[in-house]
Formats: sequence, C-alpha cells, structure tokens
Amino acid sequence: MELIAIGVQDHTDAVRDRLACKVRMLCEKGIEVGMTERSAGPLTFLCLHLRDTGRGIPAGQRDLVRYHVASALADAIVCDVAKGFVARTVRERYPYFDDAEQEKIVACAAAALARRDGDREGGAAADRGRDEESRAFTRRRNEVLFRVLDYLDTASCLVLDGFVRFRLKGFVEELRGAADAAVDDYMIEREYNEFIRLLKYFVDIQEPKLDEVHVVVRAGGLFRLLDSDGKVVDNDYLEGLTPEFVETEVDYEDLLMSALISVSPRRIVLHLGRREGVADTVRRVFEGRVSVCPGCRLCEAHHAKARLPASGRTDQN
Repeated sequence: MELIAIGVQDHTDAVRDRLACKVRMLCEKGIEVGMTERSAGPLTFLCLHLRDTGRGIPAGQRDLVRYHVASALADAIVCDVAKGFVARTVRERYPYFDDAEQEKIVACAAAALARRDGDREGGAAADRGRDEESRAFTRRRNEVLFRVLDYLDTASCLVLDGFVRFRLKGFVEELRGAADAAVDDYMIEREYNEFIRLLKYFVDIQEPKLDEVHVVVRAGGLFRLLDSDGKVVDNDYLEGLTPEFVETEVDYEDLLMSALISVSPRRIVLHLGRREGVADTVRRVFEGRVSVCPGCRLCEAHHAKARLPASGRTDQN
C-alpha cells in the first residue's frame, strides 16, 4: 500500500537519494518498504510503499516509516533546499554580482546562519567554531523535522516546495536574512581589501624615512610611535590627541595607519597586546616588514601607562 507520496520539482536527485538511503535502512531492519516514482506535470512524486503480507501492517511500522521519511526530508530541506533558496535569493536580489562572487556569498550565508544561532546562546558560543555550526544545524534540522512530522500525521502527500513556502515561513525568512547578511559581509570584506590595496600602493611609492618603528599603546588606548632608541617619532597624526577627541571625531586606527605610512619604516614592531585587528591590518599593508613583540620591558611600561585613566596622567611620554 502507498503510505506517503513526496512531490518534488527541484533537488529531485538529492531527495531521492536521501529517501533511498532510509528505505535501505528500514529493509535491513525487516520492514518491507519500497519506493516508486510517477510524474505529474513538473513534479516527480516519490512514493513510499509498505508491503502488506495479508496480516495487516502494524501501526508501529507506519510511524517508523513516517519518522524516517520526515528525517530524510528535514535533511534535504536544511541542506539542499536551503542552499538552493539562498543561491536563488542572491541571484534575484543581487544580479550585479558575477557567478564567482555569488558562490562566495552563498558559502558565507551558512556562516551567517551559524553566527545567528550562536548569538542566541550568548557570547561564549561565538568562539566555538565547528561545534557551534554543528549545534546550529541540529537545532534548525530538528525544528524542520517536527514540522514535517506534524504534517505527515494527517496527510499522506507532501509537495516539498509548497511545504517549505507555506509551512516553513519563518525558516524561509531566516534564509533570506542569511543571504542579506552574507552580501553585507562580502561587501565589507571587498571594501576592506580595496582599502588595503590602496594603502599598500602608498607604501610602495613612499621612500622609507626610518629603519625601525615601535608601535605602543599609551593612556586611553591611544597609539604612539617610537624609534629604535625609544624616542617618540614626531608626526601630525597621533601626538597631541586626547581620548575624548578620538572617540568623537576620528577613527584612531586610521590615524595610526596614516602615521606609519608617512614615515614608511623598513621594520615595524608591534607592542599591541590583544589588539589583533589592528595588527592584522598593519601586517597586510606593510607585508614582510612587521613583527609582533611577544613581551618586553617596553610592552610592560607602556601597558602599565595605558591602564591608567587619562585624567590621572601627568607625563606626556
């Protein structure tokens, strides 16, 4: 007897393979399940049958087959349908990206979904990498699985595209949001890379004025440039600014880059502690010239000053 019919228009091969895997597993457990196909317009119906030996089909077998069909469909929706939907969304909403860019954006969307789930659990989850992505996938898959199970409790025919569109509206909106977030991330990254290329150009055409410069942090989180003798490097970008001015008027990290480019040292030593974002930008712009100090007296002295409130400082060094 036909137990369940699944209508598919897109991703037919993927859905068929996932259902076939479940059919083989059930058969190995002694449950006689078969799968046939029939066409109806643009749809391919994948039909699951239970063999009736004449003694009736136990209700438990029906429920088991429904569960494994729902499990296969949940995997197909979260993996195959979701990726296709995001790709279609990017293609329709952002047609000005070429094929290679669209592929990168679709790949970024999975990361956007994982980050969104991680944010629900708190900041600590943001640093758990693959474990976080695994939890995000499991959570999303289970939500879809329960929706499919609820539907198959009262229906024996499910058209996949229609089910996703009308029964998983929250899931669809989440995918659209992921596509938009991925585009935003890609645009930020592209603009950042263009910014880095521009800065590298200025570095390349600038004659080095100093052999070595040390970048340290002073009070209020401001930067200071020192030469190899530990003397302050005169510049119009970093000296004379207060934390209050920096917070309201300028991006102080941009001023650091401008100061470094103006002196264009042959070697740069960073004494920045945990400010990895700044260090990464400096390394990319001054490629091959940058080293990070693992810790020294200069680091200790200036980090101690950096921890003092700016209002409590009387020295200018």
